[in-house]
Amino acid sequence: MTFKANPSYIKTKEDAELFLSTFDNFLLDCDGVIWLSETLIPGVGDFLKYLDDHNKRYAFVTNNSSKSRDAYLTKFHELGLDVAKEQIYTTGYSAVLELQRLGIGPGSKIWVLGDEGIEEELRIEGYFPLGGSDPSLDEEFYPKHPLLTVDPDVRAVVAGSTTRFNFLRCATTLQYLMHNNKLLPYIGTNGDRNYPGLYGLILPAGGALVEHLSFCSDRKYTNVGKPDTVLAETILRNTGFDRLETVMIGDTLTSDIKFGNDAQLGGGHGTMLVLSGVTSFDDLKGLLEQPHHTTEQESLVPKFFVDSLTRLIELLVE
Repeated sequence: MTFKANPSYIKTKEDAELFLSTFDNFLLDCDGVIWLSETLIPGVGDFLKYLDDHNKRYAFVTNNSSKSRDAYLTKFHELGLDVAKEQIYTTGYSAVLELQRLGIGPGSKIWVLGDEGIEEELRIEGYFPLGGSDPSLDEEFYPKHPLLTVDPDVRAVVAGSTTRFNFLRCATTLQYLMHNNKLLPYIGTNGDRNYPGLYGLILPAGGALVEHLSFCSDRKYTNVGKPDTVLAETILRNTGFDRLETVMIGDTLTSDIKFGNDAQLGGGHGTMLVLSGVTSFDDLKGLLEQPHHTTEQESLVPKFFVDSLTRLIELLVE
């Protein structure tokens, strides 16, 4: 098998202009690309304005299910970024679309392992979330805790990220995953292992929790986040973006870059890695130098990489 050519490093104004002229549509990850925790990465606002001024279209695609689209919209505006709700794709919203695809309609009860973002998206669409941010789940575990009794009207389990993961949340979710010979659909909003926090911290992402319950229950889950191509098809359909003219910009090889490659964005060339998040240059170099390349490894290789959107806009306007 022929391994992909090494990615192009965008280091000159000409490189940056060629990259921008190649694509009309931009899918942007958030954590590590647009911001770090609650801090906007410098130059991002200028980069988005550059896209607007050059008649480029863009949308934001995050695997973080802890916030709803409305909450993300508030965050964008608080950071000084003027975007529309229709430009934001969270995996909480993607989980709703998967429930609808499964024929589980509004009015259904859904058990949630996760934060308010998933619950809010479910409520907006007419579902009744159980679990999630219920303060009773912050209590100490004991075998007769009432939440350990399965509600027979629950139709599915949706799991994502939460900073309040504890034994009781794990145990209650496990009861639903094992219920009725494991028949309830298990939807994971996120397969990411970690994400970049402030002060150089690398923090556990939602995928760590989704995979934890997958291991406990010996069950696979439907991943409605990146890199699953179902999400890509949904975004392309909703936005009208031409697949061949679309690029994914992200900081994670296993979710963002694989997402773009698996969806054949840009005809298989529509991926750019930024080094402002969880992936370092040494990580990328290590991938490229592995002696035995597989199809899976090939899907992790970006077509382009740049230090950050800060550097990209600097090159474009110099």
